[in-house]
Amino acid sequence: METISERLPVYFHWAPLFILALLFFNYIIGVTKAIKSPLSRIPGPWYAPLTTLHLNYAFAKGTIWKAVERSHAKYGPIFRLGPRQVWISDKEAIKAILMTVDLPKVTMYAEISRDRSSPGLFGEIRPDPHKRLKKFLSPAFTIAYVDGLEFLFSECVGDLINRYVDLLSSPTSRGQKELVVTDLMQDLHSLALDIMGECSFGNGFGQTNKNKKLELEFDEGIWRSIPTAIFKGMTRRYQRLLRRLGLNIEFDWPREMIAAISAVAGHRKAKPKSVRPDLLQHLLENGERPDSGVKMGTREVVDQMAEILLAGSETTSGTIACFFLEILRNPEIKEKLLKSLPVLRSSDPIISSKTVRTSPEYEYLEACIKEVLRLHPIASEMGRRTGNTPVKLMGYYLPAHTIVSASYRQLHRDPKYWVDPLRFWPERWLDPRPSDVPAPE
Repeated sequence: METISERLPVYFHWAPLFILALLFFNYIIGVTKAIKSPLSRIPGPWYAPLTTLHLNYAFAKGTIWKAVERSHAKYGPIFRLGPRQVWISDKEAIKAILMTVDLPKVTMYAEISRDRSSPGLFGEIRPDPHKRLKKFLSPAFTIAYVDGLEFLFSECVGDLINRYVDLLSSPTSRGQKELVVTDLMQDLHSLALDIMGECSFGNGFGQTNKNKKLELEFDEGIWRSIPTAIFKGMTRRYQRLLRRLGLNIEFDWPREMIAAISAVAGHRKAKPKSVRPDLLQHLLENGERPDSGVKMGTREVVDQMAEILLAGSETTSGTIACFFLEILRNPEIKEKLLKSLPVLRSSDPIISSKTVRTSPEYEYLEACIKEVLRLHPIASEMGRRTGNTPVKLMGYYLPAHTIVSASYRQLHRDPKYWVDPLRFWPERWLDPRPSDVPAPE
């Protein structure tokens, strides 16, 4: 009796081998092009033209910055680490990448978006829609606008201070039987989320003070879960490998989250006089898709808010954590900083950011913040790509569709521009600068 496999055409059995041969042939063509590319003149490891596996692994593990740091130390301000991947840390070249030539963002940024055809400001890689979206959102990010929300900052910071006062006032703490332990990074992350919730959504998320009653007209638990839903959603969407295989997995926000935002929008429409003029209201009233001009729906509003929440909370809390890290590493700077600041009680009003920016009393604090941003930039690099035409940088011609990463962490630590670059030295930023502190190049 003839089996099913015997009925199949003979060539069907050879199909897997044919596909493998085709893939191998395609790989050989790619390697040949990479080897003959003008990028071959750029220094780098021997395997750079052959594969991106090492880069995929480093990005997945979060160790790409270490590989970049080692490569800059070995090869200099420009090197090639993949078939189309180049890193640059030269000051003038980075200026060209980000300003003069203004190369577009790499496609990796778009992967953060729920809908790649209508991403947020962070994920928008198309130049014209990005410009329109940036112009639309810019009023909510001016210094004057942020200064007007100072009372919300103070309320959230006050919640964190009160939490620390309660910890230090506990019977165990007063008896000094054991140290009071807290996760500072988590505390700062929770604080940033609550501040952004108050300033952008009209309500904090109850992350800093878990016992705080939120004034909502729907399930409080759903509102508190919004940050978690956003961060989980971001991780689910980052599936470039599956997309490369042709599996474009659809993603949507949790139903409860959409319902919560819809409830807020409905409440604001019903009571317009009680509405706070925040970013959410700006999007609800005036939000349009930057590619088509069509009015944004609830999901698209959430997309915009989610990207802002993700980018703003992580970067803010991470930078402040690095500030405390450097202050603790440098006791002499800690002592100098504390002497320069006023002594306040926990019940005293929170000092405004405008006061810190403008009062000479906080000049050394400002210098410490700038030095933290130099040593610990928000991200180690900024990914860009050449368009359809080659670009010349540092004497090398970069072909079309080359991925160019601006290594500004390396730039910030380069002895060519900074004396004693790894030293935490806030005096670099004082004006006038002390005579014994050399100026950067």
